[in-house]
Order: sequence, then structure tokens, then C-alpha cells
Amino acid sequence: MNALIRAVDRLNQYVGLSVCHLYLICAAVTVYEVAMRYFFNAPTQWAFEVVMVVCASAWALSGSYVTMRRSHIAITVLYEHVHGRTKWWLDTFILVVSQGAMFTFAFALWEPMVSAIRGLERSGTSFNSPEPLILKTLLFVGAVLYSLQLVVNLIKHLTGHGVPKSTELPGD
Repeated sequence: MNALIRAVDRLNQYVGLSVCHLYLICAAVTVYEVAMRYFFNAPTQWAFEVVMVVCASAWALSGSYVTMRRSHIAITVLYEHVHGRTKWWLDTFILVVSQGAMFTFAFALWEPMVSAIRGLERSGTSFNSPEPLILKTLLFVGAVLYSLQLVVNLIKHLTGHGVPKSTELPGD
């Protein structure tokens, strides 16, 4: 079991750290498009779609890494006012509900992804990129990776493995 937990953590860490560089590509393409449009009066047909696909890909594939590191933005008004066992139960509830949401999301993405792949779906714009095919596939992959990480986080949470003792004490 520990080997599987480590494998999922490593996979999500590798994917998360790999896709973070895609945001730099988005910035570079955006700067190029702005320069071409406003300084040379020669806008591109491809820049907007490239930025959208690259940025959305990075977002879709980075959620599992953020979850692995337990670094999501959170509203902690209630959470910060409880301690010990209550905090442990809130964490359990959040992990279970998140898992249900991600399973539902992945399930809902399956048919559109398969349809996009079968039909080699394209955007239909002047650039006519395979944007829908890429995004639908990566959203599904991201949802599966996120779900796997939530399962691993739930196992860690329930067993106390790899969880800081100062924040989650089921016996308090």
C-alpha cells in the first residue's frame, strides 16, 4: 500500500512540476501577440487559442499536485476555530465530498472526451486547432489524477501516515 501511495504522490509531483512551466509559455505568447498587434499592426490568428489551450492544460493537470501538497486556497473561518477531533472530522468530510465531486466530474467528462477523440474534434475557428480534443482529454486526465490523489490523501488522513501531527489528532 505504501508503494502505491508513494507512486501516486510522485506521479502527481512530476506532472505538477512539469506543467508549471506552461504558464511561462502563455506569458511569452501573450507578449508576442501584444507586440504583433499593437506595434506591427499584424495580429496573429493562433495566439489566443494557443494561450487558452496551454493555460487550461496547466490548470487541469496541476490540481492533483496542489492537493498532494495540501495547498489549496481555503476559507478557514470555521476551520481555524475548531481543534483536535473536530478538525480531523472536518478534514475527513472535505476529502470524502471532494472525492465524490471529482468522481462525478470525471464521469461527466468521459463521454465528451471519447466523442472528441473519435471525431478528432477541432475548434472551427480560422486557426482550427484541435483545442476541444486536447482540453476534453486533459480535463479528464486531470480529474482522474486529482481523484487518485484524493484517495491517497484520505488514506494518509485515516492512517495518520504523512500527516503533520500538530494539525490532525483524531484522539483529541
